[in-house]
Amino acid sequence: MPKTGRKIPDKTFITTFAGETIMNIPQYMIDRIKEELSGRKFIFYTLSGAHLYGFPSKDSDYDIRGCHILSLKDICRLKEERDVIEKMDGDFDFVSFDIKKELLLLLKNNSNVLEHIFAKPLTEGPEFKELRRIAEISLSKKIYEPYHGLAVHNYEKYILRNSEERQTSEEHIPEKADRNTENGRSPTVKKYLYVLRSQMAGIYALEKGKIEPDITVLNSCLKFPVVDNLIAIKKSGSEKELLYSAEEAESLISKLWKELDNALENSPLPKTPPEEAYEMADEFLLKCRGVI
Repeated sequence: MPKTGRKIPDKTFITTFAGETIMNIPQYMIDRIKEELSGRKFIFYTLSGAHLYGFPSKDSDYDIRGCHILSLKDICRLKEERDVIEKMDGDFDFVSFDIKKELLLLLKNNSNVLEHIFAKPLTEGPEFKELRRIAEISLSKKIYEPYHGLAVHNYEKYILRNSEERQTSEEHIPEKADRNTENGRSPTVKKYLYVLRSQMAGIYALEKGKIEPDITVLNSCLKFPVVDNLIAIKKSGSEKELLYSAEEAESLISKLWKELDNALENSPLPKTPPEEAYEMADEFLLKCRGVI
């Protein structure tokens, strides 16, 4: 594969990553990222997963997310380059989107993409600030859909019994549902945190017009004692242990379905991203491709 775009200097990742004490990246992963990019120009990379969500444990994987820019040569070939780079190897999980894919998902208010853009970057290129600005003006009530959908998905898959028979709507989620006890096991702390984080992040985004993926930051605002307790358990590295006293967590989850709906109804955000966001994204894409 021919190398195109800017070659990444060795210090780009090393300096940025080594200076981040809570997000320190092993050198071999830095080398792997450079290898996967094959000289392509990148816009930014950040840590996702448990590190971004605020409840990492000692054995948490390094989920690295961000985006790069395919060159005109890459996209004009008969065999067009894929718009995603994916590499998983042990605790190294790397996913990078081409900028066009990133922008399309951003304009749909994809919560994962928006969280990555608004997270503290491990490294960034000169285009990153403009990308973040487009994300800021694109935020709308559409953000409800991915956060609500993710919470329902994780709740039904990991917490409810016989989830395939249930409707994916909070109207059909009982206030006190039976926990998923398949093979005699209760849901883990991690699964409860995934559901609660999605609900809380959705409420926060709709009320404040800002994206915040870290559940510890969210809870400093929303202040739920049970969430602090769950985070402490998860960070201790015992997320695979059973959670027997789960009634408080389930009670809070039931309460937050209604609060998430109320946040949508009362949100100051526009219904959809404004036309300006689409125009800015289109122009930004052309600049990234070197057309203008």
